[in-house]
Amino acid sequence: MGGTVTIEGLRDFHRALRELDKKFPKALRDANFDLASEVVKRSKARGLTEGGVARKASKSLRAARSANSSVVTGGGPGYPYFFGAEFGAKQYRQFETWRGNQWEGWDGGPGYFLHPVIRSDARELVAAYMKRLDALADEAFS
Repeated sequence: MGGTVTIEGLRDFHRALRELDKKFPKALRDANFDLASEVVKRSKARGLTEGGVARKASKSLRAARSANSSVVTGGGPGYPYFFGAEFGAKQYRQFETWRGNQWEGWDGGPGYFLHPVIRSDARELVAAYMKRLDALADEAFS
């Protein structure tokens, strides 16, 4: 499954909302963006506590708008060290120890600032997200 939380039927939900009114898909995009923004906010805070290159790399985290998913991106041309800061390295001393880049489940695995936040806060964040989707469904299909 990787480091993802899958909401079964989200694409169908989006399709049904689109058929009702243009405002509903926008509300779903906003909910997805807000979830990703909260992950970014918490991950940046954790990056600050890690210090070093993680402090700089965590500044590159961004939330993106999408109708069918919550998207968090990091790195880019100004942050070529992002993945080394998040996952560590075996060879380069400016990075922490290599933790791997394969999802090992909810009890452990890779990452120094983004993935640990996903592991520790996913239940809380998904519960708040699902409440928002329930409210959207109530409004759209009442």
